[in-house]
Amino acid sequence: MEKVLVELQEAIEKGQTQMAMDKTKEALNNGLRTDKIIDTAINPAFKDLGLRMFNGEIYVTDVLMSSRAAHASMYVMEPIISRHSGSKKGIVAIGTVAGDLHDIGKSLIVMVLQGSGYTVIDLGIDVTVKSFIEAVRRYKPDVLALSSLLTTTLPELGYIINALTEQGLRSQVKVIVGGAPVTVKYAASIKADAYAANLFEASEAVDDLVNNRIGRFLV
Repeated sequence: MEKVLVELQEAIEKGQTQMAMDKTKEALNNGLRTDKIIDTAINPAFKDLGLRMFNGEIYVTDVLMSSRAAHASMYVMEPIISRHSGSKKGIVAIGTVAGDLHDIGKSLIVMVLQGSGYTVIDLGIDVTVKSFIEAVRRYKPDVLALSSLLTTTLPELGYIINALTEQGLRSQVKVIVGGAPVTVKYAASIKADAYAANLFEASEAVDDLVNNRIGRFLV
């Protein structure tokens, strides 16, 4: 791997925002494509952070700092990514459920998916069941990604999937759920298609769904 990509990955994992921006600019100036930067520096950083958090080696505050650094890197690439929309992998509609105002994790997933080649419809936060249904009808996404960060809003995930079934839309879209209180057991109980424990896994899980692969994230 190019040295600059190694340094970018290290900057993200250490939460060094300015260094992440500088190394991203350097990588672009060296002629590296945005998809290569994401696949070989940003995504591996996410996976490593996820493993270290799972093992108790780092804490949420560390992850937030790394997320800001990754966000800064994606911000540098955003103008280039937005100009290259011809080879899209698929459409993902994403939103945080009604009653939930958390946005940071969702926004980061949006940028990673966009950088990975997906057209992403960001429905925002505090999204009602009706709005999710309307989005599926309007945009016909391949994947509907639902986020709930509160135990009080957890039932909304099931309400949305039930509404998709009642409206005859369930077979048209794959549903992935995630968020702090969500578990794989809960995802299975509400008949979601996949579950991602954190933002580090979301991109790979969406790839599995779009390509009909039976990956480790399916429930």
